[in-house]
Amino acid sequence: MAPRRRTAAAVLALTGLLLFLSSPAAAAAEDGELRMKHSGDGYHYNSTLAHILVEYASAVYTSDLTSLLTWTCPRCEGHTKGFEMIEIIVDVERCLQAFVGVAPDPRSIIIAFRGTQEHSASNWIEDLFWKQLDVTYPGMPDAMVKYGSHAVELITFGQPRVGNPAFAAYFSEQVPRTIRVTHENDIVPHLPPYFYYLGQWTYHHFAREVWLHETVVGNVVTKNETVCDCTGEDPTCSRSVYGRSVADHLEYYGVTLHADSRGTCQFVIGTSNSADGDIVQVDGTIILSRYPQEQHSLASI
Repeated sequence: MAPRRRTAAAVLALTGLLLFLSSPAAAAAEDGELRMKHSGDGYHYNSTLAHILVEYASAVYTSDLTSLLTWTCPRCEGHTKGFEMIEIIVDVERCLQAFVGVAPDPRSIIIAFRGTQEHSASNWIEDLFWKQLDVTYPGMPDAMVKYGSHAVELITFGQPRVGNPAFAAYFSEQVPRTIRVTHENDIVPHLPPYFYYLGQWTYHHFAREVWLHETVVGNVVTKNETVCDCTGEDPTCSRSVYGRSVADHLEYYGVTLHADSRGTCQFVIGTSNSADGDIVQVDGTIILSRYPQEQHSLASI
């Protein structure tokens, strides 16, 4: 990253639908007001920030990498206007895509990883792969994270269960300022299934969930953003419905969260891109950099 960009006050990371904010400060709404939802213990959910960050989650699904690098894509507007892309990474084999850049509001470094690609069979197979693994990941004996993690705010959109109750409790302790946004009958937050009678052997969400859903009374439709309890498995939130909808996973806050092309894992790099940055291929992964440290050959692409 260019030295002149290292002064950003916050860091956000999106795992397709995942974001980290290392500063409690949040962006203001257009009217200057922050809309907050409060739970019983005082922990707050910032609806305005969630609306902003979901637009970055949408942009990472853009298949035209040139327009994404220059931040001129159709999804690169609205609350994300002014964002400066630094680098894009595409894992062609695994149908994964990510980017990192700097946002003026909220003043943050944003790292975005694309989630499930709608037409990718391999992505959906990964979602349905339920084998539990020890957190001592192979080949990473000295891996270290989470320095200053209590200052991190995490927001995910349509996240599946990723660990057992012991993992959920540990994660909640390490990253207490966490929000998991779920939408109506989204199938993914229900995977893998939750079986309370299996104890430590079941998968378990970490807290706190915010459930987006509608209620209909007569001709009146009300959009709700329900802040759930601190257990991670509040039976009155998304667990109160059957999670069978793929469509509800592909849209959050009215923002599209799926690829802008019908093909499987397609991407496009324009010929003008060489003037905008650098392109390199490393072990099947394509990297586009706005501020390359050195020039690389395109011959291997």
